[in-house]
Amino acid sequence: MLTTTVVFIFSGLMIWAALSDIRHYILSNRLCLVVLFLYPVFLIALYMDNGSIAFSYVGWSVLIALVIFGIGMIFFALNVMGGGDVKLIPVVALWAGPSLVLNYLMIMSLTGGLLAATILARNRLIASKAAKSSENINFPVAQTENAKVPYGVGIALGGLYVAFQLYVSLDGQA
Repeated sequence: MLTTTVVFIFSGLMIWAALSDIRHYILSNRLCLVVLFLYPVFLIALYMDNGSIAFSYVGWSVLIALVIFGIGMIFFALNVMGGGDVKLIPVVALWAGPSLVLNYLMIMSLTGGLLAATILARNRLIASKAAKSSENINFPVAQTENAKVPYGVGIALGGLYVAFQLYVSLDGQA
């Protein structure tokens, strides 16, 4: 029962992440830390509900999250990813663990990529219409604000997949 509550809180945090990134293009440090520190609470709740935890599974989960964080830091240094994305992706991967991490990464990548492609196509359409206007012939269209992609949406959808799979596995144990 307690474990299910923690999974629902995790789901709510994923929805918060998506909405925050859509509205402000920010995945806050507070959000990332809450999701991170909720994971040990999940493990404790799992232990209280089931009486055991596979520590090797937890160890692999931590290792996978650290590797993903290292890769994300490289992308951040290359100015490919934002800092919030770099922090939230491995934290959700920690929750996914070895059994769900590949599906999580695939869902996150596909939905984030689809969103990015949609935004790029929209910006191209707007730019082509602006270029045809005689008013804008000597002024390039500024697209820096419109070029941002709220990739937290993809991360959150992947996280909701993880939450659903955790809920289903908990429901099967009850």
